[in-house]
Amino acid sequence: MQNNHKTHKEPLVYITKRGELPKLKQMLIKAIVILVGILFCALVTILITGENPLKVFRAMIVGSFGTPRKLWNLLQATAILLGISLAVTPAFKMRFWNTGAEGQVLIGMLASITCMIYIGDSLPSWLLILISFFASLVAGAVWAGIPGFFKAIWNTNETLFTLMMNYVAAQLVSLLIMYWVPSGSMVLGLVNADGQNGWFPSIFGQKYLLNIVIVAVLTVAVYIYLTKSKQGYEIAVVGESEITAR
Repeated sequence: MQNNHKTHKEPLVYITKRGELPKLKQMLIKAIVILVGILFCALVTILITGENPLKVFRAMIVGSFGTPRKLWNLLQATAILLGISLAVTPAFKMRFWNTGAEGQVLIGMLASITCMIYIGDSLPSWLLILISFFASLVAGAVWAGIPGFFKAIWNTNETLFTLMMNYVAAQLVSLLIMYWVPSGSMVLGLVNADGQNGWFPSIFGQKYLLNIVIVAVLTVAVYIYLTKSKQGYEIAVVGESEITAR
């Protein structure tokens, strides 16, 4: 007589959501993770280069914090990357995998540079900054909206679509640089370097301070919006849906 009873096999590994941990335990886990990461990087450095990892780490620290100029460059680069991450965070919260931040930033910068090149000599600096801001905002939004449109109408894969748009944006930027710099050097250089029209003003003698302050304020605003507002809660809970999209 055939036994139709199927034996239920228990999974080897269970993955469950971790409950809320005490703050001290959270900090300890993060510290251990950072320490393990440093040790792993040191091991890889020894195996690949044969160099003393302490010298490598020292060179990285000195290269980032060794002089005030290096520190300000580091803060500026951090502000740029943080600003880009803030822009895509709501999309990720909605489980819309936007991998096209690079292309959207390139198109936004391209719109801003175009304003500075063609109308930079005819407008006061504050007005040029305002126009460049809105031009880059619209251009980046339109570029991001193209894969969003195809996703909404034909349900295309947004991850692949936005990734491919990065390459299109990069080639478009290269094409316009070749047009603006006929010599073929592919280096646009500083735009409006003489009068610095359209440049952000320096604060306390630091030309990057305003950028950093703006991104810091945006970081706090996005955090409050996503964690404290009703709409931010809906984005995280509901995710990808027609209600959330509206």
